[in-house]
Amino acid sequence: MRRCFFAFELPLLIMAFALMLSLNGIALADANGTVIDAAEYIDMEAPDCGLQAAIDAAFEAGGGTVNVPEGIYPLRRGLVVKSNVRLVGAGMDKTFLTPARAIVRINLVNGGPDDEGWYRVDTIPDDLDVGSGLILWRGHLTGHTGYLRPAWVTEVDRERNALKFEAPYGVPPNLILAFGDSAALAEDVSEGDTEIHLKNASMFKPGDELTLGTPGNDSRLERLFVAEVRDHTLVLESPAKKDFGAFPEDGASFGSALSTPVFAVFPMIHAWEAADAAVTDLTIKGRDWEKIRPANSRFTLGGIHLYQCSQFLIEQVAVRGWHTDGFSLQAGNNLSIIKCEATENLGHGFHPGTGLQNSIFDENLSEDNQSAGLYYCWHNRGHVMRNNRFVRNRAGGITGLGHPGNRNNLIENNLVAENGGPGIHINGGGPSGNIIRGNIVENNSQSEAGRSPGILISAAREDALEYTVEENIIRDTQEVPTQHVGVEERHGERRGGLNRADANIVRNNSYSGHIKADVIVVGKKTVVEEADQIVVVENRHDPQEAEEAQ
Repeated sequence: MRRCFFAFELPLLIMAFALMLSLNGIALADANGTVIDAAEYIDMEAPDCGLQAAIDAAFEAGGGTVNVPEGIYPLRRGLVVKSNVRLVGAGMDKTFLTPARAIVRINLVNGGPDDEGWYRVDTIPDDLDVGSGLILWRGHLTGHTGYLRPAWVTEVDRERNALKFEAPYGVPPNLILAFGDSAALAEDVSEGDTEIHLKNASMFKPGDELTLGTPGNDSRLERLFVAEVRDHTLVLESPAKKDFGAFPEDGASFGSALSTPVFAVFPMIHAWEAADAAVTDLTIKGRDWEKIRPANSRFTLGGIHLYQCSQFLIEQVAVRGWHTDGFSLQAGNNLSIIKCEATENLGHGFHPGTGLQNSIFDENLSEDNQSAGLYYCWHNRGHVMRNNRFVRNRAGGITGLGHPGNRNNLIENNLVAENGGPGIHINGGGPSGNIIRGNIVENNSQSEAGRSPGILISAAREDALEYTVEENIIRDTQEVPTQHVGVEERHGERRGGLNRADANIVRNNSYSGHIKADVIVVGKKTVVEEADQIVVVENRHDPQEAEEAQ
């Protein structure tokens, strides 16, 4: 174990130093590049407020900096950042990007349809008409798409404030209607199509961005931009790259009963295969989600979504109140996320994954998000997670670490406090080479007192092996403790097999305030090097025996 630990340290330090040099290289390159004042391009009536033209001009000039003035920019399409371009606002809380499209909640006033099939409602928006798309929510604002159903309007009676609609997959109970974020396909879409036909296209304008169906990992496959609107037909800027059925027989799309509506939602900033680029000094602001929210909440619609980017800097950027993840960073390498804020988003604050490698997260804040402060998705390798604050997130502070393929990551000098679940949640990873060092992990498990430890090394998905947990302050300082255990190993079972938490190192940590135990380990080979007062349950290899001990 110690040989593995020391072998990891030197490459990690070299990697961090190389990243800092690369960022300096970006800054020096831009100092000699084109500088564009986006004020000269701004058109507040355009779907992108004219900002995309400024980005494209910098790209076509071989690279440069686009300076966006202070102000609020309501967008109907996301900004696509390209290689060798820096998008620079006037400062966090000075330059705001926000969705232009309104999403309206429509409530029933009679509890259900009358004898003629009319639904009495509290409001009918002026732009709602026959053929308009609706999303039918099941009584509360859940993020689970299985509770949602697509529909379209068949008749409108404005004098009585009444609607009729067609819902091919049924009407959920305790109905809430949402209008403004979706349209209904009139025909199937085939790969290569340059036009898509809707039941009503009045909500769209040339230049708008839309998402077709439920997006997958590669956002390029489902991102579409409108070149022209002809009656109920959208002419696309580029052909569709996938087949979509308007209403599949089984009603399924991404494993739910939500079929394939057209969604007028998008990442506010996105990039794919962009290198030597940056986004700095601005805020992305979502809507008031207490009333209604977009139905499509996939991570590819994050406030910032990067795919296969490299040498990309995001610095002093806030994403607040977004309807999915704040920062979705998929695949690529050598990203630097510095002094950013993800607050009150409906998904994760930060979501790295899909093979992302060798990236730095430094001095960021992730607070009051409805899921995890930071979620390690698939195959994260070689990240440095340092000097961040993960506080008061509804799920854990840092979760998903380990499975599948999260290896050789350093989590150091972070504050992980008052989160709903574990402070740091490991779900596998063997042998992982992950190091958790010098963090303050306190007062977690707020959602249910005593359920989650400060650091959970769980073999839920695969073996959880070769973690080093050292020199952390792990404590509960509350009058009524919630984080009952400091560090806990748990074996797991999956698909009838035993996954083991073992061969980990837990040493030189400081503990206080826990009720059940400061350390609980179950692995035969796990090494615990702590003070005598630590309460440890060691070498309980059998899952049932470990469960009884807990």
